[in-house]
Amino acid sequence: MSITSLINPSGNVTAQDSLWHIAYSDNSGQTDFKYVFDLYHNGQQLVRTKVFPEPSNGRGYFDASNVIRNEMKFDWFTPTSVTKSYLVSPDNSGQSSLQYQVRVGEDFSGVTTLNMASGNVRVYNYIPSVFKRKVARSEANNWTTNRPFTANVGKNDKFLVGIRHNGTKIYLKTEAWNPNTNAFDITCIDLTGYQAPSDGGLVRKFTQLDIGFDSISNLVSQPCFNFNSNTFMDVKFYTNLLDVQAFRLYYDCDERYTHVNLYFINSYGMFDTARFKLANKLSMTTERKTFEKRDFKFSNTSVDYYDSRNVYNESKINYGSKTDWTYKLTMDFPTDAEYQWLWELIVSPQVYAEIDGYYYPVSIKNTNYEYIQQKWAGLRTLEIECDINQTRYGFRR
Repeated sequence: MSITSLINPSGNVTAQDSLWHIAYSDNSGQTDFKYVFDLYHNGQQLVRTKVFPEPSNGRGYFDASNVIRNEMKFDWFTPTSVTKSYLVSPDNSGQSSLQYQVRVGEDFSGVTTLNMASGNVRVYNYIPSVFKRKVARSEANNWTTNRPFTANVGKNDKFLVGIRHNGTKIYLKTEAWNPNTNAFDITCIDLTGYQAPSDGGLVRKFTQLDIGFDSISNLVSQPCFNFNSNTFMDVKFYTNLLDVQAFRLYYDCDERYTHVNLYFINSYGMFDTARFKLANKLSMTTERKTFEKRDFKFSNTSVDYYDSRNVYNESKINYGSKTDWTYKLTMDFPTDAEYQWLWELIVSPQVYAEIDGYYYPVSIKNTNYEYIQQKWAGLRTLEIECDINQTRYGFRR
């Protein structure tokens, strides 16, 4: 008599939500009985947990998510193009997904028996939405973003967006349109060979792309766009001749302000782009450390408050300081669909601000977010504050 069943999570489950494993043993009625759950990743044991049976049905329930989510990695941000428009494919061993093994045994009467049943589970790195929790996401080829498929992009801007695909070949097709809405440049680029490893063909592959105007121009090896306010470009990808909805990018030539692009991990675990093109205000906060001393000196014939250089003595010494910077960024009238998407920026665990060609990690300070709709709020800009995670220390006296 021993473990008779083990039910593991299945489908496109995520490490960022509960991962319940359910075991049953014929011995669960013993008074001192406990289920023993062992978790393994890459051959290494992560944890061993002993669980008492549920009184109502004798089964053992174990949620592996608190352990497994610590194995997910966020170390693959690569803003500089590696091969033209291709950026990077997060791997399947902890970046976009990982596979772990659960082994279940039992413990009673002072005897522990391990690995009486086992199973492998593939989990992905995305966060469940507020609605339709535990409803599996589609495995179909698609863009890995919830943003609307239209965006305003500057000529030299990066436009990071990811794709999910399961084909053996992948192509990027671009159509550039002139002010008369005539397609004057149509290009199909083969990106096969720049994909994430397939892991035996069972894992959905993820690739991070830069499909901005400048990147696509470099991709086709010619300056193919006559930039003006009416220029736009459609970009779609194909896999095994199956295409998806195109992204339509409009060229934005408004240079009244120095805009800031934020690149952030979205709810799919891939990077999205949020463009803040209106007035961006930089501020700083300084924390000073001081000590006090007397502001006079004794001499043989006087008590002096200043010296021969007419420099007064200090009564308080600033011996150290720490300075942090904050940006207040303003987005130009997001649409209703963009407001429905931009909550992902507020909750994102990893955000980079592009400033003068460098990429600075930032932390979003906003803790509240309102899903604006124009029918009751009218046109409204979006303002956020973000801390530049680059503390500087002042002179030490």
